[in-house]
Amino acid sequence: MNDLLGQIMGWLPMLGRPQILVQLALVALAVACCHLMARRFAPVAVSWTLELGTTAVVGGLGCGLLAIARQPMALAVLLLTVLASLQVSELLLTWGERWLPEDQIQPLRYLLIRPFLFGGLLWSLIELLDTRAELALIPLGRWMGANVNVGDLTRLVVVLYLLMVSSGPPSIGVAWLLKRIFALDRVSVRAMGLMVRYAVITLGTVAVMETVGFNSTAMLAVAGGLSVGLGFGVKEVFGNFVSGLWLLFEGSLRPGDIVSIDGDFCEVRRLGLRAARLWRDRDNAELVIPNQTFFNSSTVEFGVGRTRFHTQIALSVDANQPIGTILGLLEEIAAAVPGVDTHRPPTAYLDGMGDCGADYVLKFWIASPFQNRSICSAVVQAVVERFQAMGIELPYPHIVIERSPVQPIAAPTDQPSD
Repeated sequence: MNDLLGQIMGWLPMLGRPQILVQLALVALAVACCHLMARRFAPVAVSWTLELGTTAVVGGLGCGLLAIARQPMALAVLLLTVLASLQVSELLLTWGERWLPEDQIQPLRYLLIRPFLFGGLLWSLIELLDTRAELALIPLGRWMGANVNVGDLTRLVVVLYLLMVSSGPPSIGVAWLLKRIFALDRVSVRAMGLMVRYAVITLGTVAVMETVGFNSTAMLAVAGGLSVGLGFGVKEVFGNFVSGLWLLFEGSLRPGDIVSIDGDFCEVRRLGLRAARLWRDRDNAELVIPNQTFFNSSTVEFGVGRTRFHTQIALSVDANQPIGTILGLLEEIAAAVPGVDTHRPPTAYLDGMGDCGADYVLKFWIASPFQNRSICSAVVQAVVERFQAMGIELPYPHIVIERSPVQPIAAPTDQPSD
């Protein structure tokens, strides 16, 4: 490790050379001009196009002047090439937003394109400053029974990153094949894909570490320690992770389902490994619910394609009205309200005799739980208007205060005087 730090410290004096400073100033000028263009033009596609053109013009003129002055320009060419490649990638991603969803654009930008450009820049800078072969042989110490150098560590990090980034689509393909072969209808392809992906990453990590020379006994000891740490330190996160895998694997909760959370109906927008993202219709809010919530408490769920909701209203009517007439009126009024399912006719029944009169319950079907409040309000309004037009009284609770009669105070009688 000391040798590596000494090698890096030996590169720093090179930054003070006039040839290096001139090239860095040229790149800084190109970046500043690009930012000025980005501020002036609001449309994103136009902005990236002008930035790319600015980089080409400023970089070309600067490199031309350096060539005329017979000054080195390898560093400037490298940095300008990386800057132009970044601008080209952003322009392509901007055009790709028309066909690709946002959740796929961001991984492409931050997990593939930018790390690839940064890795290429670092690889080329090392070649400019030093020899990569000599740098790779610098020892870093003895880890898990193996002598590790810079080249081994670099290979391990690169392979792990490539496994994590590139194993997603192949894992989904393998999961789809397994689902079709074994006819696993209820199992989510995404859950199987995640399990296949983690298995590939784990096996690939072990294989690379074995190639480097790590001791398998030491690796098992470290894995055991990490398991204990996960169990005590981040057990909630780990529990949500396992719950998310189980929900995905079982298929009991999927995007598009409607669930009831604290009395509010919400639509499942995304089911992640740690939490589920729900949309609540009442206030257009997004809720992030930990996955363990769906295991620790009962949940009312309406799956995709079966969102019909059976709802009801309760009301009291004058007890002197004929029961059969009231039941028929309630069913007729509810069937005429828009949004009430007519294929399953509304049903009304007498629930009992209360303090305010006869208690009735009217049940009917609607297309979605999200329409429950609005349609129930419309049904109640229609019932009240119809009953008022027919002169049927809808009694309401009231309090009668009775006062006891006041006893007159007897007038005092005059006593005869002696």
